[in-house]
Amino acid sequence: MIGMQDIHRLFDEFILECEYAQKLRPETVRGYKAVFTLFLKVMPEVTEINLLTPEMLNEFFKRIETRPRLVGKKIKVGVKKSTIRTQWAKLNVFFVWLCKRGYLIESPLKNIKPPRPNYDDYRRLNDSDINKLYSAIARRSTNSLINRRDTMMISLLLFCGIRKGELISLKVNDIDLIKAELTIRAETSKSKKTRVLKIHPTLLLHIKDYLKERTFYGRKTEMLIVTALKDEGLTRHGLKHWVKGLIKKSGVQFHLHQFRHTFACKLCEADVNVFKVQKMMGHTDIAMTMRYARSLKTEDMADEIGKISF
Repeated sequence: MIGMQDIHRLFDEFILECEYAQKLRPETVRGYKAVFTLFLKVMPEVTEINLLTPEMLNEFFKRIETRPRLVGKKIKVGVKKSTIRTQWAKLNVFFVWLCKRGYLIESPLKNIKPPRPNYDDYRRLNDSDINKLYSAIARRSTNSLINRRDTMMISLLLFCGIRKGELISLKVNDIDLIKAELTIRAETSKSKKTRVLKIHPTLLLHIKDYLKERTFYGRKTEMLIVTALKDEGLTRHGLKHWVKGLIKKSGVQFHLHQFRHTFACKLCEADVNVFKVQKMMGHTDIAMTMRYARSLKTEDMADEIGKISF
């Protein structure tokens, strides 16, 4: 009976198709898995497809909104609109897949509209915070390899605006020191398209310093960013640990995506054409690029106002 199909087995089939037939990015697949795992944790009674109803999905969003969560050392209740929208979108991809294969007549989310987030938060890093991050690395790093590595990582994020998945996927061969170019390969890019970025002179200096130190320490892995103790690339877990350590050292509360906002805002403030910004950010839709403009503050636009004349 179609309605009695086990939801776990069908989700595994869905993930296999995503990984091997559609060749989706590992980051995308991880996102589907994370949301589905959360759904099963919050809704343990949903074990079969016939239980996927609009009522059950409304109950899921209610529980998400009202359940207490441990964040750091504090108990918090409630989630952002953007989080709900992300969960809605990822679950709906699975539900639509079920419909196409005849397991559902229609998605239980079809008539449940996700919230529209208000993107009015200030998400860029200011110059003072950036200086604190560089200073913390310079003060606290006793290992010269890690000092050069961390300095280069901050500069890669600031001067290229790359995503965290793109950052840890960089290989040594992706760097062309002669042309001063950095290549983001299609298989690591969210847009599935290769893009080439010019390397800023400051970043180029930091890359050269790091590569020299890396050679001195005998690191030969093809991955650009190495770990502290082994000749291997930094993992996603290692990157998370790196962020926590730098927050503690610098006193700056940040997340990696803020560097991307900062990069976009700096380009906009330098009057770079928005279509060029789109290309450098690797966005397929100009509307996505425009969202980053929410990190521009009107109170910082005195010079622009001063250009008006009658």
